[in-house]
Amino acid sequence: DEFRAAVRYQIKFGADVIKFMPSGGVLSLSDPVDVPEMTQEEMDAVVSEAHAWGRKVAAHCHGDKAAQMAIRAGVDSIEHGTFLKPATLELMKAKGVFLVPTLSAGEWVGAHAKTYPPNIPEKARAASAAMRGMFKEAVRLGVKIALGTDAGVEPHGQNAKEFGFMVADGMKRADALVAGTSAAAELLGVADEVGTLEKGKLANVVAVPGNPLEDIHQTEHVLFVMKEGTIVRDVRR
Repeated sequence: DEFRAAVRYQIKFGADVIKFMPSGGVLSLSDPVDVPEMTQEEMDAVVSEAHAWGRKVAAHCHGDKAAQMAIRAGVDSIEHGTFLKPATLELMKAKGVFLVPTLSAGEWVGAHAKTYPPNIPEKARAASAAMRGMFKEAVRLGVKIALGTDAGVEPHGQNAKEFGFMVADGMKRADALVAGTSAAAELLGVADEVGTLEKGKLANVVAVPGNPLEDIHQTEHVLFVMKEGTIVRDVRR
């Protein structure tokens, strides 16, 4: 009942998406990442209540067991998925659950592990090492993937580097672009408004100097931004 009440409280004050934490955080001081922090019944309550209100549900999951429980509860996406095993990824594919791998966060915490408080560096290095292999397996299996960076763990403004990490770990360039556009829109439930350039949708346009299908890192050099038909950035002028 308390979990349902918490979901309703967030929706009352404007939440468009409900995110909950079935497993611990890499940067958390005391909780391990591989122990579920909620029961199956609690996860079921969160997801069913959010879906009853027409809200998408994202589950922060590093650990495999917690992810399995969240998937059974019916979540729309697994955020991070660091230690997911092939069988869990297969379950995600079967149920159409999106993976938002946040490879940028994994790269950052691995590179900066020694700067964190005690107990965290070991988790950070383990997560960074495991995330790339998990992502490669997800790509191989055909799991739905949407781009997300967990920016805030690493500096904002570097989000486009996620495209490069995805391609380096086995994703085709075109599929990486889809993950950051139409697939992300599908996951968020706004594909009727954004995600592709089509008549009747919002004119949200980003332009880069080269062809990202040849060099995915061109996505990191944005020259032009149009939001809903209004130019908000144009460095060519």
